[in-house]
Amino acid sequence: MALPTGLIPTLVFVITVGISVPVTLAAHRLHRTGTDDFRTALAGALFEAGLLYILGVGVVWSIAGGGIDTELWEIPAILLATGIATLFLFVALPLQIGERLVTRLWDTEPATAFQFTAYGWPVAMLFVFGIFVAPGGVFGGDLLSLEGPRTCLAGFCGIGLMLVGAVLLEVLVAVVGPGLVGALLLSQTR
Repeated sequence: MALPTGLIPTLVFVITVGISVPVTLAAHRLHRTGTDDFRTALAGALFEAGLLYILGVGVVWSIAGGGIDTELWEIPAILLATGIATLFLFVALPLQIGERLVTRLWDTEPATAFQFTAYGWPVAMLFVFGIFVAPGGVFGGDLLSLEGPRTCLAGFCGIGLMLVGAVLLEVLVAVVGPGLVGALLLSQTR
C-alpha cells in the first residue's frame, strides 16, 4: 500500500495551524480564568492536543487495517515520528527562542515574553503553512513538488535546491517567527 501523499498538505496544516490555534486559544482561556499561569495553561493545552493527535493516529491505523498487514505499521510510525519532530521543531524550540527574543527586545519579564510569544505562534505557523503550499496553491502542488537544479545532501542525491531553500525558509519562520510576532504584539500593547 502506498502512503496517501495527497494528504500531505492536510497533515502539514494540522501540524502547524491546526494545533497552534486551538492550543493557544485554550491556554488563553485557561489563563483568563485565573486558575493557571500562562505557561502551565499552555502545557496543559499541548498535552490535550497530543492526546488527540495520538487518538487520530490510532484512528488512521485502524482504518488502514489495524495491524493485520505488517507493512501498514509504517503509517502510524511515520505519523508518530512526525508528531514528535513537530513538538520539538514547531512548538518547543520556537516558544523558547521567541521568549528570549521578546525578553531581549522589550526588556520584559519572561512570563510576559512567553505569553506574547505564544500569541505570535499561530500567526507564524500560518506563514509556515503558506510557504508549504505556495508553489501550487492549497489544491495544487506543494513545496515537495519544486523543481530545479539538484544536489546531493547528507548522502541523498537528487534533492532540489529550491526545496532546500524553501525548507530552510520554513524552519527560519517557524523558529524565529513567534518571537518576532510576539514582540510586535507586545509593542502594540505598550
